[in-house]
Amino acid sequence: MKKWGFIVLLTIVVLGVTAVFYRAESDDVNKEKVHLFSPYARSVDIYQITYPSDGLQVKGFLLQPKDIVDKKYPLLVYNRGGNREHGMIRDKTLRYLSSWADKGYVVVTTQYRGNGGSEGVETYGGDDIHDVLNLIKWGEQLPYVNPEQKVAFGYSRGGMMTYLTMKNGISFDAVVVQSGITDMFQFYDQRGSEMKQVLRDIVGDPKVYPERYKSRSVVYWSDKVNSPLLILQGDHDKKVHHTQAEKLVAQLEEQNKEYKYVLYKGGDHPLSNYYNQYNAEIDKWFQRHLVE
Repeated sequence: MKKWGFIVLLTIVVLGVTAVFYRAESDDVNKEKVHLFSPYARSVDIYQITYPSDGLQVKGFLLQPKDIVDKKYPLLVYNRGGNREHGMIRDKTLRYLSSWADKGYVVVTTQYRGNGGSEGVETYGGDDIHDVLNLIKWGEQLPYVNPEQKVAFGYSRGGMMTYLTMKNGISFDAVVVQSGITDMFQFYDQRGSEMKQVLRDIVGDPKVYPERYKSRSVVYWSDKVNSPLLILQGDHDKKVHHTQAEKLVAQLEEQNKEYKYVLYKGGDHPLSNYYNQYNAEIDKWFQRHLVE
């Protein structure tokens, strides 16, 4: 009788400890399953996450292969474009990111503070870089992630965020930037009145706050690029002119950094007519550097 009583007591203690650990993890990052109609629904799980960053509760997503038992996958950090609700991660982006999870990556992505239900306010390359850094730290600790294998992909404004991630000392096996901002002064000058007003509202007037624009512009600190970099750009991009990429390319060449620059003839901002080609480039770039 004493033996069975001991077993019952031990079972209660173990279950209690398990519950405590689970609750602590849940208090830190909340995960909610997302059910999305997708070609990858049978192979990929999607979760909306709420995680802490600078005392704020920030929204993001985790996409992972269903088969995670005794597996270690590379971490893929995706940085979205746009500002505020424009460009936030919706079903279309989740389907796209599911294709990368289907290839064998654990994908993490953030809406950034002030966006998509996150607390705080949009800062467009200010303190919101902490939302990326904190997400990476969490992603690296997932038990089915290989913390020694990490890649990043930034699109448009997300390209700027990816450069800022490297500026903050995070290095990757490989980085891809598609149609990314490298010079915020040029970006401001070449955009229309509506986007200029958005930038003044969020970042400030570049004539009044030039340091804010410099701190967000990799062309002023390109020595901080610390990872093999693939730059994808269209020569008909009306939002981020291709000369932005080429200014950075000239600096990378001078500094003998590892990079590849692909300019797509007639390519627009999202490289709409080159979907298969640019994704093949990304896949090759990641695979090449993850193997080494």
